[in-house]
Amino acid sequence: MRGVSVVLVLIACWLCGCPVAGEAAFAGDIRVDLTHVDAGKELPKRELIRRAMQRSKARAAALSVVRNGGGFYGSIAQAREREREPGMAVRASGDLEYVLDLAVGTPPQPITALLDTGSDLIWTQCDTCTACLRQPDPLFSPRMSSSYEPMRCAGQLCGDILHHSCVRPDTCTYRYSYGDGTTTLGYYATERFTFASSSGETQSVPLGFGCGTMNVGSLNNASGIVGFGRDPLSLVSQLSIRRFSYCLTPYASSRKSTLQFGSLADVGLYDDATGPVQTTPILQSAQNPTFYYVAFTGVTVGARRLRIPASAFALRPDGSGGVIIDSGTALTLFPVAVLAEVVRAFRSQLRLPFANGSSPDDGVCFAAPAVAAGGGRMARQVAVPRMVFHFQGADLDLPRENYVLEDHRRGHLCVLLGDSGDDGATIGNFVQQDMRVVYDLERETLSFAPVEC
Repeated sequence: MRGVSVVLVLIACWLCGCPVAGEAAFAGDIRVDLTHVDAGKELPKRELIRRAMQRSKARAAALSVVRNGGGFYGSIAQAREREREPGMAVRASGDLEYVLDLAVGTPPQPITALLDTGSDLIWTQCDTCTACLRQPDPLFSPRMSSSYEPMRCAGQLCGDILHHSCVRPDTCTYRYSYGDGTTTLGYYATERFTFASSSGETQSVPLGFGCGTMNVGSLNNASGIVGFGRDPLSLVSQLSIRRFSYCLTPYASSRKSTLQFGSLADVGLYDDATGPVQTTPILQSAQNPTFYYVAFTGVTVGARRLRIPASAFALRPDGSGGVIIDSGTALTLFPVAVLAEVVRAFRSQLRLPFANGSSPDDGVCFAAPAVAAGGGRMARQVAVPRMVFHFQGADLDLPRENYVLEDHRRGHLCVLLGDSGDDGATIGNFVQQDMRVVYDLERETLSFAPVEC
């Protein structure tokens, strides 16, 4: 099914409290293309990465809000002012990295939606919105779809929405917010999601989704968000998906990133791997159940494993700390003490000074030595220490291009790491590029293998 483009169509049912989707696991595998949010802008690699780093800073702040029990934006006015209500749930950021092409309703209406492994709601803006965000597609029109049905208040998924209410006549409404301030309020409904491949194969499944009528914040030039987290509202949970996998290409590559989900049998899954398949446990937090935590144990720089205590990466009973893997964050983000230790190791082994005039948006940058070239001077390639991420049962030896950016024009060598802003850490998508990453939700494991995506 390589190269298949998939149409995602939104499906209707379940008005009276029965589950919206598959008590039995989803039958079959679906493969969709993922498009990076900056694709087609003809930006140089350095600028693509710089923009992703800026989004990572916003994402880091949003993840920190969630991990530390931040507030929920209860109304449009509060969302705009970013006022917090204690004790109300908030999800991560709407400032994400990859989009899916979707089509919603009967007949289908095209939609682009951001992929988010750090949240659970599936939603898009509707043409009844009184506060609307910029998006590339026409707004979804429920009136033009014969399969659109508002969900009744007794619907199971209505009860799974932490902040829901009922309006006459017996219609479920929702309120959902992300840590960057993006907020959507609207009607919770069911629609037709049909997955169709270019080979003519199709699958239709019932899904609940949010029809956003009051929306503020940012959708990063998309029309909605598809949550792939672990809570009941996500696509993964509604379809009882056993496994999903993505393979992310480098930002400047012309190759397409891909997302697969379904049963994903072992046979053939790693046929294109260029190295060993490694596996580590997925951990869960009762306080932050949406996230995919991993058993991260340490970092090696060069030939030396850094002396960082295991407690620096531990997931604590109160939901603080821990290490999550995330498709929506570009940089790998460490707590400040861990980041300082990693940077210290690079500096001592590179024996280079920090670069003057570098921005936090560049990562951690060093001044690379220059050589004469073409009547001028440019930075020469520097031997960079290897970096290895250690997990329980796995050691990820990172390719140089997955953690280093060389800006020869400016004479900078930058290590693509950042500060998480709290005591938790995030494994970002830079280090996951050209790797098949498989989330096995039956075995509670995460596997990865190097491939050319």
